[in-house]
Amino acid sequence: MTNRICVVSRIWFYAIWSAADLVEGLAKCGASVVYIAPPLRPAFREPAHPNVVRINVPRELIDCPSKFRSMASKVQRIMGTFFATMLQIFRTKTFLFTFAEHQIINIPTFLILRLFGKKVVLIVHDVIPHNFALVHRKRLKRFLLHSQYRAASVIVTLSEAGRQRLISEFQIRASKIHVIPHGAVGFDRQSKIPSERVLLAFGSIRENKNILKVLEAVKMARLSGLDVKLLVAGGYDGSNPYCQACVTMIREDASAFIDKIGFVEEADVPNLIAQTNAFILAYSDFDSQSGVAVLAGVNSRPVIASFAGGVRDLQALGLAGVEIKQPVTTATILSAIQEFYKTPLDQWQAAAETGRSQLSEHLDWTSVARSYLRL
Repeated sequence: MTNRICVVSRIWFYAIWSAADLVEGLAKCGASVVYIAPPLRPAFREPAHPNVVRINVPRELIDCPSKFRSMASKVQRIMGTFFATMLQIFRTKTFLFTFAEHQIINIPTFLILRLFGKKVVLIVHDVIPHNFALVHRKRLKRFLLHSQYRAASVIVTLSEAGRQRLISEFQIRASKIHVIPHGAVGFDRQSKIPSERVLLAFGSIRENKNILKVLEAVKMARLSGLDVKLLVAGGYDGSNPYCQACVTMIREDASAFIDKIGFVEEADVPNLIAQTNAFILAYSDFDSQSGVAVLAGVNSRPVIASFAGGVRDLQALGLAGVEIKQPVTTATILSAIQEFYKTPLDQWQAAAETGRSQLSEHLDWTSVARSYLRL
C-alpha cells in the first residue's frame, strides 16, 4: 500500500479535467493511483500513465427527458462509486475526493474509511456549494456541511479565502486545512485576440455569477456607443427562475448576445475563446479559485473580473485583466467593461501572453501533485 492513492470523482465531462490531470500528475511523481470515476468525455483525457489503475463507474444521464431514468442513472453512479471505493479499503492508505458526492453520501463514506484508519483528503472547491438539491432547510444544510468537513482527515481548498471561510464559519482547525491551487487547463491551439469586441461568459449560469447584471451592463455599454457583444456558453437549470430570466434576455436580443447555452464539447472551447477578447467573471459570494479564470489565463485571455476569492491570487500570479469593484452591480460591471476597452487590444494580447507563461509555470500539474503527496 506504500504511496498508493485512490482518487474518487463523480465528474466525467471536459470542464473538470482537474481530477484526471491530478491523477496523471500524481502518477508522474511516482505514486500508484487508483482512479474511480465515470468514463471521461472526451476519452483521450483519460490518464494514460502505467501507474494508474482505472475503475469506471456508470455515467449519469444529463438532459434526459425521463426524470425516472435520470434519477436511476444517478443512483447507479452513486452506488457504483461507493462499492468501488469500499473495495479499495484493504489496498489503499489515502483516499482523495474531488467533486465528490452530496454530503449525505460523503459523511458515511468518510466515516467508514476513517474507521479503518485511512486518510481521507477532501478537495473543497466551494465552501458553501451553490446547489443543495437534496436539502432545503438552511440549518440542516450547514449541519451536513460541518459534519462532512469534520469527517475528512485533511481538507484542501483552492484559495486562501476558502481556507479562512472554513475556519471562521465552520470552526475547522487551521492545521487541518491546506491551500493547493487548481492546475493549468491549456489548449495546444492558442489564438490571438480578435479585433471584434466580444466578451465571453463561460460556465454554468448561477446567481452568484451575476449573469443578469452582466447582460444588463452589456446592453448599457452598447447604448453608450461601445459596440460590444457578449457570448454566453455553458449549462443552466431550466427549472430555475433566475436561469430562465437570463436565457430569455439572451434570446430576445441576438444583436447583443451570442447564444451558446447548453453543454459545450471540449473541441468547441478553443473556438469560443478564439472569438473573444476577454472572459467576464462578475462573481460575488465567491471564495474558490475559479477554474474559468485559470482557463482564461493559460489560454492567453485577460479577464474582466471581481477579484473575489482565488481570482485575486491568480491576478497576483500574472492573470491580466480589469477589476469589477465590489459590491458587484450593473454599474460597476459597465465601468469595468468601459475601462477594459480603453486599452488597445494588442496591449492586452501582450499582457495575456506574459500572464499565460507565468500561470502555466506556477500551476503545472506535476508541481500541484507534489503538494498533495506532501500532505
